[in-house]
Amino acid sequence: MDKLKKGRILKVLSLITLLLLAVAAFATEVQAQETCLQCHGDVGQNVEGSVHSFLSCTSCHTDITGFPHPEGASLDKKESVVTCSYCHKGQITESYRESFHGKAVHLGSQRSATCADCHGAHDVLGADNPNSKVAKANIPQTCATCHDKPSPGFAEGSQHFKLAPTGPGAPMYYTAKFFIWLTLITITALVIHIELQLYHNLRTILRERKRG
Repeated sequence: MDKLKKGRILKVLSLITLLLLAVAAFATEVQAQETCLQCHGDVGQNVEGSVHSFLSCTSCHTDITGFPHPEGASLDKKESVVTCSYCHKGQITESYRESFHGKAVHLGSQRSATCADCHGAHDVLGADNPNSKVAKANIPQTCATCHDKPSPGFAEGSQHFKLAPTGPGAPMYYTAKFFIWLTLITITALVIHIELQLYHNLRTILRERKRG
């Protein structure tokens, strides 16, 4: 048997092996999902009706590897953001990290909103779905879970905007630039003022010594 035929046979065997492993992994995941639904059937129904219906429980709850699992297996604020970031990257993740909510969660806040607080955890629906938490008509109500009596104007803002000179993020971009320059100018002026005051004090001391 020549080398060409051996190479083809090895490729076919490798492909068959990969397919078998994929089937085995899928079967294991399906079995695990069925195990989860024995106790969490109501949650499973919410997931099936969401945009994440293609995911399994362990796609997000990666720390659960068997049953029975420890109590309190729900994700905390930081873990929730990290989990969502596995799939949602780019501007979505970056804009959240740059937001007040994202920075507060990063610093350890247990009150600030995460992805799940705004979009839902197991019942995530697209923004075009009227039942979605982030549907335009529902945004004020969603914000009301943290913000007392939010006005309808909450629904007019842009979420996940990019801080850039143009586009929805332009006002925030120039506001950030303004405060950066204001801080730099204030600190510079303060340092100059301190140096002038020290120089004045030094001259006063030297003048008094000469008189003495």
